Amino acid sequence: MTGAEFEALVPSKKILSMAKKKSKPESSRKGEPSFFMTEEMKRLATPWSIASIRAGQIDPMVLPAGVILDPAAGSGLQLIAFSKILMRPALGIELEEGVAKLCAANMELNSDGEIQRTLDRVLIGDGSNAESAMSAYWGSLRDSGTRAHPPVAMLHIDPARPRDAQSHSIEEMQPDLKAVLKSWSNNLQVGARGPAVLLDLSPRLDSVQRSMIDGILEATFPGSNWTWEWLSRGGGRVDRLSVWVGSLSSNRSRRCIRVGRKNVIAIFEGEGAPSEASTFSSALDVPRGAFLTIVDPALMESGLQEEWLKGALSSSSGSSWIRTEGRRPLLIHTDEISDEEDVRGFVVATGKIIQQRLSPPELHTIDQVASSLAKRGIGKITLRCSLEPEIHPTLQRRITKELKGVAGGSGFMVDMDVHRPNGTQKLYIVCKE
Repeated sequence: MTGAEFEALVPSKKILSMAKKKSKPESSRKGEPSFFMTEEMKRLATPWSIASIRAGQIDPMVLPAGVILDPAAGSGLQLIAFSKILMRPALGIELEEGVAKLCAANMELNSDGEIQRTLDRVLIGDGSNAESAMSAYWGSLRDSGTRAHPPVAMLHIDPARPRDAQSHSIEEMQPDLKAVLKSWSNNLQVGARGPAVLLDLSPRLDSVQRSMIDGILEATFPGSNWTWEWLSRGGGRVDRLSVWVGSLSSNRSRRCIRVGRKNVIAIFEGEGAPSEASTFSSALDVPRGAFLTIVDPALMESGLQEEWLKGALSSSSGSSWIRTEGRRPLLIHTDEISDEEDVRGFVVATGKIIQQRLSPPELHTIDQVASSLAKRGIGKITLRCSLEPEIHPTLQRRITKELKGVAGGSGFMVDMDVHRPNGTQKLYIVCKE
């Protein structure tokens, strides 16, 4: 292989100047680095807060020597985060020439004059052609007077998914995940725990699709361990799904992580187990005085809820999951949840049941609902129940206004299903935090 299929771009002031003539680099949030991006690149790019948190999860001491590679680099944002935080040179590969040039401009823009940046490159070409790519990379270094032939220390892959993707299945990913991993498997440095590989996947992958990924990893990196990670930013969904392979894996097979704007709020690891949801046949079966907790759905998706529960409640406490799917998984329990940080980090809301209602809050009854809550010592409430999206914000504003000036604690309202002989009925439960 001669590497002739690739064109090597050296991040430079010239490339940066050319990019500035066409567009202006922008920062998504105050205090974050700026990047050149088209609208499509913005759609696909990982937020800098997530990119930097991920890079911070990696111990640079576990990485073998060499460069960090992204064979589908796009804007280069995640690659740049890895490179800056882990203090390693970066090699990006991008099929589209225009995107590749912006990636190189982003590398130069965020170089900070660091010495190791002289080994940074962006290759224009097919990222699944490992041998030819490495030949082109080393050839570019040689042409610039650098004798080094750095190997690949870490491989990061974030395949693109179509805008109209329905299932976000493996087949919809580009470049082909199996082909890329197979091509690069013999070009990765191997540490004490195997090669360092991070796959960034669609959070919509179901268990069957994840099993297919497991099969690809087993065939490509036999004997290596890997850790699946479900990441949430607290918005009622799984925001990121990734697999940390070999040197990047932990000693557990699953990890759930909740992050804030700049830091990790909570992290929990384990092996995972399914949970059964309990049902109630009458409102009378739901005990007043018990506690109700809404947990982050990422915890349920990861399958770690039962192991989390062992740390959340004592062995003498009674508990049942009454909803295991959707945006608001629900747990009912006899004692308060532990104050331990990595337990509370996955709690959206928790409180003692003080009221049950058979009808939802409505505009014409909101004053009555507020009056009833005030009598029970609630001065502020968050509606965490399923209501019509068009009216939910209005109801929240109205009930907040009605309770203004009322002395009392905070609370929340959730809904749950009661399975009666004549059909399912919604029950609305008020909890005091």
